[in-house]
Amino acid sequence: MSEMTARKGDRRGGAAILLIALFAAAPVGAMLAGALEADAAPSIFASDVGQRYVATTLLLCALAGAGAGVVGAIAAMLVSLTEFPGRRILGVALALPFAIPAYVAAYAYGNLFGPFGPVAAIIGAEALPEIRSLPGAAFVLMLTTYPYVYLAMRASLAARSGAMMEAARMLGASPLRASAGVLLTASRPAFFGGLALALMEIAADYGVADFFGVPTLSVGIFRTWHGLGDLHAAMQLAAALFFVALLLVLMESASRRGRASEDVRAARKARRIRLSPLQGAVAFLICLAPVLFGFIAPAGLLISILQPEMNAIVLRGLAQAGINTALIAAAGALIAVFLSLLLAYGARAARGRFIKLALRAATLGYAVPGAVMAIGVLALSASLARVSGHALAGGALVLLYAYVARFLTAGYNAAAGGLAQISPQMDGAARTLGAAPGRVIREVHWPMARLSLLAGAAIVAIDIAKELPATLILRPFNFETLSTQIYRLASDERLADAAPAALILIGLGLLPSIALSLIADGGQKKTRKSEALAGLETQTVN
Repeated sequence: MSEMTARKGDRRGGAAILLIALFAAAPVGAMLAGALEADAAPSIFASDVGQRYVATTLLLCALAGAGAGVVGAIAAMLVSLTEFPGRRILGVALALPFAIPAYVAAYAYGNLFGPFGPVAAIIGAEALPEIRSLPGAAFVLMLTTYPYVYLAMRASLAARSGAMMEAARMLGASPLRASAGVLLTASRPAFFGGLALALMEIAADYGVADFFGVPTLSVGIFRTWHGLGDLHAAMQLAAALFFVALLLVLMESASRRGRASEDVRAARKARRIRLSPLQGAVAFLICLAPVLFGFIAPAGLLISILQPEMNAIVLRGLAQAGINTALIAAAGALIAVFLSLLLAYGARAARGRFIKLALRAATLGYAVPGAVMAIGVLALSASLARVSGHALAGGALVLLYAYVARFLTAGYNAAAGGLAQISPQMDGAARTLGAAPGRVIREVHWPMARLSLLAGAAIVAIDIAKELPATLILRPFNFETLSTQIYRLASDERLADAAPAALILIGLGLLPSIALSLIADGGQKKTRKSEALAGLETQTVN
């Protein structure tokens, strides 16, 4: 009887996963099919324009990715391996640039380095660097994506076995050489995993590249569809951007397999090197710089230009955009968490390689850039119209579909993490006692998994609120969210009017940013007691 029940649960779980995978992957599938249509117009990549979009995207990824990798790795090394004044505060503060959407930082820096901005008033307009350029876009994206590398490497360094450092020191290596030669080498998978995530964000960016006039693939998708109405060319550009993202996903997955093999069994961690006063001051300034330029400068500028009395029209627009954002973010979060629960329960019940592949397809959306997902939804609608004569329902429902398909992964990770705390034996014991499935979910699963589910819903809602390219492409006429209002006002050089909405988005992003930093710090705190018992003490570098 129990075997028959298990088989029935396996079939139901597999069916749920397959249906949700079809729902989530359909836009990408339709986009790829449309891009490869043989009887369509010539490929846009045969023209100089298409080739320029690809080359600029790759160059932007190279510049911003290299900067994010260097800044994140150096900050993680200093915070994790050395002791200097202010280390703990900076350890948390280094994650704060996560809270600022990249396009908001771009608008702030465009104002700072504008002809009438604060920098021009100090050094003169003639001496201003050209911020609205490819190097300027790389600079802003570096500042907003280096926390991926920083947090990944810091968590890895916190988990390093102290025995590795002990062995290096016994062989006569200096503290600095032991740190660089042992710990950093072992943390390479974490570095490349964080770098892959940073590159995904850089490749997917639209707001920074558009505002700074950098012709990337995301900008090309928007121009081709909105400016020219050429869906086929937009699908070709979207397919190219999708394959760039897919390559980075494979890179991140490979790094995760490397991290899975890390030896974290030893309780002790590496001894932190105590720096001299001069070295400590240098380390403090190095760690302060990313926080200063990545968070304090843009957020401080937005606060400084807030107007004491807002224009009534702008205030009404802000209120309406806030309501629209809250409603669609809440609806998207609820749908995403519901589907995520079905996926998590299906994965719990079903087994098999095909089911795992379907689960991977259902949760691929987080790696798909917003512009690609939006073009995919349009392509799916066009395909349905050709086949059945009925396109997808318009309005906010199409936008909601794109949001759920893209951010389903965040909800699934939270749901799967919550259910992982519940042993299948607990379910079996409850059924043995005669509890119905609904009662098991209500009285066993919900109390244990609710915090994870609520956290997942909050993350999805914040991601929806910050999403820009998909919203711009798919939103109904005259439908404003906080992100599109910021985009419209900043594009009209009205950053003071856009500042309240921008600060709201920054406020929404602060909580997960601080939480991520504290989680990365948790690995080090757990070893503090065992470190004291082992008699480890910090050392001074001469």
